[in-house]
Amino acid sequence: MIANYYSKVELRILFLAFAALFAVLFAVSAAKGATSGRADLSVVNPNSNVWKMQSSDGEGSFSAVEWGLPGDLRVPADYDGDGIKDIAVWRPSNGNWYILRSSDGMIWQLRWGQTTPSRRGGIKDVPVPGDYDGDGIDDIAIWRPTEGRWYVLTSKTGFYPSSASISEWGKIGDVPVPADYDGDGKTDAAVFRSTQNCWYIAQSKTGDLDMRKFGIAGKDVLVPADYTGDGRADLAVFRSGVWYVQDSASHQTERFEFGFADSQPVPADYDGDGTTDFATYRLGTWYIFDSGAPRLRSLRFGRDGEVPLNSLSVKPSIVAAN
Repeated sequence: MIANYYSKVELRILFLAFAALFAVLFAVSAAKGATSGRADLSVVNPNSNVWKMQSSDGEGSFSAVEWGLPGDLRVPADYDGDGIKDIAVWRPSNGNWYILRSSDGMIWQLRWGQTTPSRRGGIKDVPVPGDYDGDGIDDIAIWRPTEGRWYVLTSKTGFYPSSASISEWGKIGDVPVPADYDGDGKTDAAVFRSTQNCWYIAQSKTGDLDMRKFGIAGKDVLVPADYTGDGRADLAVFRSGVWYVQDSASHQTERFEFGFADSQPVPADYDGDGTTDFATYRLGTWYIFDSGAPRLRSLRFGRDGEVPLNSLSVKPSIVAAN
C-alpha cells in the first residue's frame, strides 16, 4: 500500500535569508525569459551543485544558486505557477523534494517517493513532474517501475497524499516519457518500451491507448516535444547528430541534421514563438536553431563537465542497469 512508502506531506516553508536572496537573483534573471516565453540557458555543476542561469537572448543578467547534495536528482519545473521553472531536487535517500520557489523565495520541502537505501537495493522510483491536472502548475510525481504505477500529487488538491492520483502504466524496463501528446493541456503518462521500440501513451483527453513504433533502442536519445507548434508533443529521437520527428498530426517522420554525434540535445523554446527549437550543447557551447526566424545561433555558457538543465527532459532509450 502507498501508506507504507509515504509519510504525510511536509510543507515546511523556511524563511531563510540566504535562500530568499538567491531566489530573487534567480527570478530577476529568469523573469525576462519567462515573460517573453523564452527558455533560459542554464547549467549545473555536479561537483559543487551550483546552478547557473542566463537569458537565451544574451541580454539577461547572470545568476547562480547552490542547491542540492551529491546523489540528488534535479527536477526543475514550475511548481508555483508563476511561469518560471523553480530550482528543485528530489533526494532518493529520504524521498524528499526540495523546491526553491521563484515566486516568493521560499523553500518548500515535501516528502513523496520511496526511499531506497543501499541495503535494500532494487529499482528506484523515478521523478516525473508535470502538469497532470492541467491547471498550469506542475505537479509532484514519481513513477515506480517495480509496480508500473504513477503516483501524482496534484496542485489542485493542495499536494496532499490523501488525494493522490494513482494509475498503472508501464513496467520494469520501460523509460518514462511524460508529455502532453493529445494537446489538452495535461501531461500524459507515457513510456518507451525498448524491447519493442514502442511508445505507449495514455491519453488524458480520451483515456485511449496510443501505441506507436518509433525509434531504435540503444542508438537513440528520446526527445519528445512540440516541434510543430500545434500544442501537442511529437514523438522525436536524436541519433548521432540527426533529429527524427514524427508529426503529431500527420504521423509523418521528418529528418533534420543538427548537432554533432557527441552533442547533448537540449530542446526548448529559446525564441518564444511557442514551438520547441532544435538545440544541442557541446563543450560549453549552445547551438540553437530558432524556429521563428529561422536562424542558427551559437552561445557560450557553461564549462566542461557541467550539465545543461534543458537536457533533463531528454531520456535514454534503454534503462541503465542498477
